[in-house]
Amino acid sequence: MGSLQQFGIGLIQALQTMSPALDGVMNFFTFLGRIEFYIIFIPLIYWTIDKRTGFRALLVLIFIDFAGTTFKLLFHQPRPYWFGEVRKLTEEASYGIPSTHASDSLAVGGYLAYRVKKPWFWMVMVFILFFIGLSRLYLGAHFPHDVIFGWLIGAAVLWGFMKLDDRVAGWAGSQTLSTRLGMGFIVSLGIILIGLASHSFIAEVPDTPAWQGFASGARSISQFFTLSGAFFGSIAGYALMLQYARFQTQSKFGILIFRYLVGIIVLVLIYIGLDKAFSLVSVDETFLGYVLRYIRYAAITFWTTFGAPWVYLKTRLAEIETS
Repeated sequence: MGSLQQFGIGLIQALQTMSPALDGVMNFFTFLGRIEFYIIFIPLIYWTIDKRTGFRALLVLIFIDFAGTTFKLLFHQPRPYWFGEVRKLTEEASYGIPSTHASDSLAVGGYLAYRVKKPWFWMVMVFILFFIGLSRLYLGAHFPHDVIFGWLIGAAVLWGFMKLDDRVAGWAGSQTLSTRLGMGFIVSLGIILIGLASHSFIAEVPDTPAWQGFASGARSISQFFTLSGAFFGSIAGYALMLQYARFQTQSKFGILIFRYLVGIIVLVLIYIGLDKAFSLVSVDETFLGYVLRYIRYAAITFWTTFGAPWVYLKTRLAEIETS
C-alpha cells in the first residue's frame, strides 16, 4: 500500500468514528452524485426551466462520466474498503480513482452555476460538491486523491465544454437533421471503441492479489454502452425536438408540476421496465446484453429530449415555441 493510500486510510478511519450518526447524511450527499439523481434532476431542468441548459447539462454529464470511467479502467486502482482497514458503508463494483461522484457533480454543478450566474447559487454548489466528495471518503468508497483527481478532471471537462459549447452548437445548428443523427451515432460508436481500447490496454495487467477479489466486476465495459446509448438518444431526441416538437418551457406553476410528473413517471417506467424485460432476454456481460443496454439508455434520453416534449404539445401541457 502506497503512502497516499495509507494517509487516506487514516483519514477515513477518523471520519468513520462519527458513524453511524452521520451515515444518513453522507448517504444523502452520495445520492446527489449518483446516476439515479441525474435521471430525475436533469429532466426537471429540461422540461420546466430551460431546455437548452438541460440538454447541455446532460451532454456535460455524459462526457465527464465517460472520461471518469475511462480513467478508472486505465488506472485500475483499489477502493479503500477493499483493504479491509476501513468499514464498508457502501459497495461499488468499479475501480477507485477517479471519483466519478466528484467529477460528475463538479462538471454538471459548475455548468449550471455558469449558466445561472448568481453568487448564492455558486455558494450552494460549492457546499454540495464538497460534501459529495466528503461522503465518498466517509463511506469508504474513495481515497482523498481519488476525489481530488475527480474534481480536476471535472474542472477540465467543464472548461473545455464552456470554450467549445457555442462553437459546436453553431456548427450543429447549420447541419441537416440526417447529418446530426449520423454524427450522433458515429460519436456514440466512438465512445464504445475507446472503452474497448481501454479494456484491452489493461487486459494483461493483473490486479493486486490483496484486493483482487473485490475487483471481479471492475473491468466491465457495460458503462461505455450506457453512455454511448445515452449520447445517441440525447442527440437524436434533441434534433427531432427542434424540428418537430419545439416547446416552451415557461408555463403556469401547476402545469409545470403536472408536466414533470407525467414525464418522470414514463421515464421511470422505461428505466425499470426495459431493465426487467431485457434481463429476461440476456445477461449484461454479453454482446446482446451490451446492445440492449445501449437501447435502454438511448430510449431514456430520447424520451427525455423528444418523446416527452412531443406528448406535452399534443396534450397541451406545453405551447409551441415561436421564436
